[in-house]
Amino acid sequence: MDSIYKKVAGLQAIPAVINVAGTVFVFINYEMLQFKGFLLGAILGIILSVIWVKQIKEALNSHAIRLFKITFKGLLIKVIVFLIYVTLAYAILDFSIVFFAASFFISLFLSAIIEIWFYTTLIKKIKKTD
Repeated sequence: MDSIYKKVAGLQAIPAVINVAGTVFVFINYEMLQFKGFLLGAILGIILSVIWVKQIKEALNSHAIRLFKITFKGLLIKVIVFLIYVTLAYAILDFSIVFFAASFFISLFLSAIIEIWFYTTLIKKIKKTD
């Protein structure tokens, strides 16, 4: 199970690297307002990925009901972090919401693919041991 965790932790670097590359691209080719938006979306995506990687440590070696509870708890934590982050960023900074949304969507989409892969792999391993 530790090998799955290491793979997931490594795979979660992919959305971060893509968003950092996108941030550099936006910095070079667009205005500061768009850059701030993309950067804020990238940071939020990375924060949520780190929260999820820490959360899945609990999910290893657990049964389906516990896995469901951990997933629901993690979703609730992510929503709270998202709301606080967006509220503070919107109140303090002037940024492009479109670029923020694009960056955040890229991160969210890629992370979701990794999360689905992790949960399906974990469920298969749990079924094999039962």
